[in-house]
Amino acid sequence: MKMLLASLLVLLCAVAPRAQTPTEEPPSESDMRIPARSRLFVAPIEGGYDIYLTAAIHKKQVPLVLVTDRSKADFELSGVTESEKAGWARMLFLGSTSTDEQASIKIVNLRTGTIVFGYNVNKSHSARGKQSSSESCAKHLKQKIEGSR
Repeated sequence: MKMLLASLLVLLCAVAPRAQTPTEEPPSESDMRIPARSRLFVAPIEGGYDIYLTAAIHKKQVPLVLVTDRSKADFELSGVTESEKAGWARMLFLGSTSTDEQASIKIVNLRTGTIVFGYNVNKSHSARGKQSSSESCAKHLKQKIEGSR
């Protein structure tokens, strides 16, 4: 009986599927960079947030070339945003009309499909609304580009 169980165990081990190691290598460090003067396509974002982002990229002098044709771009920026207006209690008791802003963006290398940058911002009581959150995204993007030189 023991011999039969041992034989079955050896047989099962021989025919059992082996765990395969992934054949894809992790992205190289050069694939994770955003070189200065790269072409960036900003995808449309609900509520017109893409316009705020393009304005912020110009204002913060992020060293990228913005293009309107995705096929001519090296990278694509996409994201989501949410605004929450001040409630009646905040307006009445605090006299504040500021909004709470949340935004998340990601940048994808269109050649490799690798996500090379991601950023999330949460601005409470933002006096300038979407402008403030988009400028924060642009500032951190500029730091990413300048840090990868």
